[in-house]
Amino acid sequence: MARYFTCGALALILVVCYADALKLPSYIKACKRDDPKLNECALKNGREAVSRFVNGDRKYKIPNLNPLTLYNFGVDSGSSSVGIKLTFKEAQIHGLGEVDIRATKLDLEKKHIEFDLFWDVFYILGDYEISGRVLVLPITGKGPANITVTNLVVTFGFDYELVPKKKAGKEYVSLTSSNVKFEVGRAYFDLKNLFNGDRLLGDNMNQFLNENWREVTKELGPSLADSIGAVIRQIIQQIVDVVPYDNIFLAN
Repeated sequence: MARYFTCGALALILVVCYADALKLPSYIKACKRDDPKLNECALKNGREAVSRFVNGDRKYKIPNLNPLTLYNFGVDSGSSSVGIKLTFKEAQIHGLGEVDIRATKLDLEKKHIEFDLFWDVFYILGDYEISGRVLVLPITGKGPANITVTNLVVTFGFDYELVPKKKAGKEYVSLTSSNVKFEVGRAYFDLKNLFNGDRLLGDNMNQFLNENWREVTKELGPSLADSIGAVIRQIIQQIVDVVPYDNIFLAN
C-alpha cells in the first residue's frame, strides 16, 4: 500500500534555523522538566494554546489549520476487499482546529512524548479522482467530494534526540521517529459525478460506500491519519527548530 501527499508549506523538508534562540510563542507556556505533574502541566498548557495556533504563526512557520490545505493528497491502496486509487489535487480539511487534547504522556528520560487527540467531526472538501474497486464493485469517477469523519481518536507519539547547535550554544529537539494510531466513530462519503455522471450508478455507489464505511475506512483511514500525523510532526519540528530545549522544559 502506498500513501502520499504534498502539503505546500508543510513539505517534509526541515528548515534548520541558526538564528538567535527564540522563546516559546507567548500563547504556549513552558513546563518545568522535573514537575511531578508534568503530564498535567503539558495538557493544561496545550489546551490553552490550541485556539491560538490554529490560525497559524509565520514567525514559527506554523501554517493556518482553519482550514488546512493539502496538495496532491491521496491514497493508492490494495487488498483482498478494497483496491482504491483516490487523489485530490487540492483538498481542504476543515475542523482540525476543533481538536480536543485529551491526554499527554511525556517521558523525558526515554525522550518519548505522546498526545491523545479527539475530533467530534471534520471533513475533507475538494475535487477528487478515483478508480479501483470496493469489495466486488468497480468504482471510477472525477468531481467534487465531501468525506466527513466523526468521533476521530488519534494517538500521536514521537521519539526525539537533543542536538547541540554551535552557533546558538544550546541543545535543540530533533524528532527521530513518529507514529499514529487512530479510531473512527463513523465516516460518510459523498462523491459527485461517479461513473461519468450516471446518477443511478453514482447514487448506488455512494449508498454502498456509506453502508460499508468500515471496510473503506480501513483502507483510506491510515492515509488520512498519516497526513494528520505528518502535519502535527511538522508543526512540532518547526517550533523546536528555533526554540531551545531549555526554553521548552524549564530547569529549576
